[in-house]
Amino acid sequence: MRYEFGKNWSEFARRHVTDERITTACRCLLDFLKLDDLRGKTFLDIGCGSGIHSLAAYRAGASRIIGFDYDPDSVRTSQMVREQAGSPDNWEILQGSVLDRSFLDKLDRADVVYSWGVLHHTGSMWEAVANASSLMKPDSVFCIALYTTDIFIDPTPEYWLSLKQRYNRAGAMARRYMEWRYALRATILPELRAGRNPLAYIREYGRSRGMSYWTDVKDWLGGWPMEFAGIAETKAFCTNQLGLELLNITAGEANSEYLFRKKGSTNYWDGIAGRRTEMALDTPFVHRGGQAWIAYVPQYLPEADTVEEPRRSRLMLCEDGLPLGFAHAPHSQIEAYGGSRYSHWGDSLIFSTTDRSDPNTNGRRYSIYLDAGSGSES
Repeated sequence: MRYEFGKNWSEFARRHVTDERITTACRCLLDFLKLDDLRGKTFLDIGCGSGIHSLAAYRAGASRIIGFDYDPDSVRTSQMVREQAGSPDNWEILQGSVLDRSFLDKLDRADVVYSWGVLHHTGSMWEAVANASSLMKPDSVFCIALYTTDIFIDPTPEYWLSLKQRYNRAGAMARRYMEWRYALRATILPELRAGRNPLAYIREYGRSRGMSYWTDVKDWLGGWPMEFAGIAETKAFCTNQLGLELLNITAGEANSEYLFRKKGSTNYWDGIAGRRTEMALDTPFVHRGGQAWIAYVPQYLPEADTVEEPRRSRLMLCEDGLPLGFAHAPHSQIEAYGGSRYSHWGDSLIFSTTDRSDPNTNGRRYSIYLDAGSGSES
């Protein structure tokens, strides 16, 4: 059983790939990579789907783009998007699987190896991550997004895996019912309870990542095969098994986004790290309760999250120099679950350690810096 991802992306590409969404996708890509553009860089889009990430890389000035997908409908959709962009000579689309070593061996290595929300749908996620990382050059960056177990607490990952199987077995009417039921519980009722217009949320959804609300609902409910990966689990696998170094992470939504490079390599990120002002947190840390600890950072009060802007803070927390990444977490979840969650609220940084240990006695170093956003390469 496999979900027809390509048919969903085909509908999205025909109806929703607008200049605004392309601009949003391009901005999100560059923001995470901390680059102004991709000029002079080759871009490999693994599981290219709708083609919007490849198109974003093209708009960002990549010197060469190669996208490939296992699903023939996704390949056709990406080809359609490429044609709409004028069929540029430096953009190639192939059909192939990230699990097929003979196919991968024929590909050129790329400066940016990219796979957003794909590798957990292969049926062999860690093999797919390892194979994708093998397409890096010595100085490449490796950007992946994986569904995160840490987010799915209630309902649990097991619930969603069961629901996805039921969705894929259902007929068209039953699927439509499940989509609306999900939208009601996940979006419409929460927005109404918060005094907001849920229809406005759905209309504005594309501005967050350049996607479509209903396309993502279908992709989420239908996505099968499917695996989840914890943040600590992903860091450990990529660091210990693949020899990679974590550069950047964004968590707190369904997909956690990771940026790696090879250990000991040098690339544009050295310039970013060299200009960053990292400050050690003052100890001792105050135990808030459960897994939560408090560090006081009154100098960053103007940057803190608020009720009106719950994801405003750009403060990044590091453990032994590596970003924890699970920012803007609900305080109750920090206390209950720990596991790299943190929140910058008022004059305080409420946080948990990666292994839920006491930060006063675990021998690790905790520091902070302000995330500068894109445009950081000189």
